[in-house]
Amino acid sequence: MQGLPAPLPGRLAGIALPAPVPLPAARPPRAPAPEGDKRVVDLTQVLDRFGLRDGQVISFHHHYRNGERVIEPVLRAAQSRGLRGLTLAASSLFPCHAELIPFIEDGTVTHIVTDYMRGPLADAVQAGRLAGKAVLQSHGARARAIGSGALMVDIAFVAAPLAHPCGDATGRGGRLACGPLGYPAVDAAHARATVVLADEIATDPLPLVDIPGHHVDAVLAFRDPGAPEGISSGSTLPLDTPAARSIGALTAQVIAAAGLMRNGMSLQSGAGGYSLGAVPIIGKAMADAGLRGGFLSGGITGAHVALLEAGLFDEILDVQCFDAAAVASSMRNPMHRMMTAAEYASPLHPAAVVERLDVMLLGAVEVDHAFNVNVAASADGRILGGPGGHPDTAQGAKLSIVTTTLQGGGHPKIVPQVRCVTTEGCDVDVIVTDQGFAVNPRRQDLRDALHGLSAQMLAVEDLARMAAEGLPHLPHGMSRAGHIIVEHRLGHRLDII
Repeated sequence: MQGLPAPLPGRLAGIALPAPVPLPAARPPRAPAPEGDKRVVDLTQVLDRFGLRDGQVISFHHHYRNGERVIEPVLRAAQSRGLRGLTLAASSLFPCHAELIPFIEDGTVTHIVTDYMRGPLADAVQAGRLAGKAVLQSHGARARAIGSGALMVDIAFVAAPLAHPCGDATGRGGRLACGPLGYPAVDAAHARATVVLADEIATDPLPLVDIPGHHVDAVLAFRDPGAPEGISSGSTLPLDTPAARSIGALTAQVIAAAGLMRNGMSLQSGAGGYSLGAVPIIGKAMADAGLRGGFLSGGITGAHVALLEAGLFDEILDVQCFDAAAVASSMRNPMHRMMTAAEYASPLHPAAVVERLDVMLLGAVEVDHAFNVNVAASADGRILGGPGGHPDTAQGAKLSIVTTTLQGGGHPKIVPQVRCVTTEGCDVDVIVTDQGFAVNPRRQDLRDALHGLSAQMLAVEDLARMAAEGLPHLPHGMSRAGHIIVEHRLGHRLDII
């Protein structure tokens, strides 16, 4: 639109970067499952048919988030057979999974690979009660690992509200609808066997299919595989406070000054109240400028749906719904489309959505002088999350913006050194706070473009000094003999907790 600045050249302009890490080749999807009625009677029949053995890998998804109800009964069935040394590969784990602690204590589960972990189970793992390794991956890293065979899933268990006897399954239907099943779609495509545990089994064709029947080996009627009321909680709830509105307004200014608030703009907001709270403010700025964006992506809320329905964006690309409004939209609006975790963020995908993002809004527990971001460990060192899609989108987007207050929970959020690196500072462009903003020194183009905004541009060290004012000093002397490995999205170790 006339009067708006041209887009900036991006963070890679004029910067010498290290040689890329060699990536493995993507494996083709599994061989198609036999056709026909795939219904089974119970979990005993499932474990008999697919021969789960000691030391194998079982996977689960987190579309019901803190309402997930499938992992515990599967592990209980494995425990009753005396199975030991299993790897639990769940895409995320929540406070509701405190019930899994006995399975790590008795050795039923020895290793955990997940994208996010918080609550009593995470505390138990951090306390050393897991005998083997715990690995935190990003969403893209998980899709890469499964798609390349670095993480070989023996049985993928897919909780679904609605399925067909042929194996077709969806999260976009039934009384417990949770939205598109973007994460387990990757597991089902590559696992040795895939089992759908469905609240309802319909004999009529499904209106929408997330997991195709040729990737499914068995369908089990399973009452209440998840509670939709557990989907919206904590980091998936947008904030509407004076600080959040201030951060949202400044974020919109930054996007416009960078030349990216334009027709066709693509936008994602990660989990975190400030990043999600900025979405409607950006939408209003677009409406005022007469602009129409291209796509919204990621975990989707009602705020994203409102922008789509207002005609401010062409489509939504949805890997997971964060609230009931998003779930409803995914079922009725053909421009609200599902994407798999591989299509979303895998480094092996030839056109991953994260690589097509113009703007990414990131949350943070801590950001440091080098612009490294921690979204996994609290100020006292307790694990409270994991990478999720944070490093995938930060690396892929043209403009990655961390949105945060200077202080939170009685601790500074801008610090000299983060307790755990989950996203590297080379992939973060701007920190927007309630007291001003800082631009990564690697982005001189942005520094030049953002002079003259309503808020003050500060050095990140100045933001850190302001953040520390009036707060007690917490030493950063954490032991490096951590129990939890943070994996880089390309597969090497990034940090430990």
